[in-house]
Amino acid sequence: MIEKEKDSSVSNSSFKEIITRFVSDKPLVRGDVYVGSSFGIAFGLPPFFKPIFEKSNLVRLNVMRVLIVKSGWCEPVINFKRYRCEAGDMLFLNWGVVISDDSFGPGTTFDGFIMTEEYMKMIFHGRLPNVFLSPNFCFSIPLQKSDQDIWEKYIRMLYELAQMKSDSIKDSLNALFASSLSFAASLYQTTMSIDKARWTRNKELVEHFIRLVDEHAKTEHELNFYASKLCVSTHYLGIVVKQETGKTAKNIIDKSLLVLIQLELRYSNKPLKVIADELNFVSISALCKFFKRCTGLTTAAYREMPDTQLSGELSSDILERNLD
Repeated sequence: MIEKEKDSSVSNSSFKEIITRFVSDKPLVRGDVYVGSSFGIAFGLPPFFKPIFEKSNLVRLNVMRVLIVKSGWCEPVINFKRYRCEAGDMLFLNWGVVISDDSFGPGTTFDGFIMTEEYMKMIFHGRLPNVFLSPNFCFSIPLQKSDQDIWEKYIRMLYELAQMKSDSIKDSLNALFASSLSFAASLYQTTMSIDKARWTRNKELVEHFIRLVDEHAKTEHELNFYASKLCVSTHYLGIVVKQETGKTAKNIIDKSLLVLIQLELRYSNKPLKVIADELNFVSISALCKFFKRCTGLTTAAYREMPDTQLSGELSSDILERNLD
């Protein structure tokens, strides 16, 4: 039964909030855990998300989580659907999912990781695998023992690489994260088939919108382009996207564009004029104003920022505040 004193509205839980809560509870938490600026990795971690539900019945997690139940069981209610996960099951939750309850068996532990949306897009160089495009997508699948062993090796190697805390291994760590997520996607694709007939028309529209954004965000920054492609009005598309994802359509477009700019600034020596032209900005000034509005930083400051200071939360909070 839902407690009357709880807030019935949807509350948002960011990576920063989750990690802050974890750090404050760390003396009481068992398991091996590494916490970075944009991700967290854990072995044998017991549940510690339960207190989040003390504030609200509905919690939207603005992080990606993928994990395996190592022992015990869990029964989360995700996007208003209950999932029963036993030991050996993989659970994937993309950013934007809404959780309304989460039950756990005694002695339940997990192996896996969480990361910000921005970091996830960064490791795939702005081109997410199709499985991960929908922001509120989730799945639960049972794994064979051999697949569980492979996943454990992925997590162990990620944990050990992250512990090295060296700039020289950053690319290796990013590549291994991308490989592990591609492995998770392949497991899903070989064990599950998406029943399109069960999708609502709205969900299908949002799926097509997100795919179009992934393909065209580099040069098409306005909602009317995508609405025209989908043969709907901008008003209708905006309403449906907001209902299904909890984010505005413009927010999704701008976040995709922002990741492309970040990739160019961090991993190329292109002049701003070239970047502005390639990303279809009318001028360098327009590019710089967009970037400053989204991140709070100038393009020069972002380019010069040491990797150790670069946080996956850099743009999230400001984007949510300024674009929604």
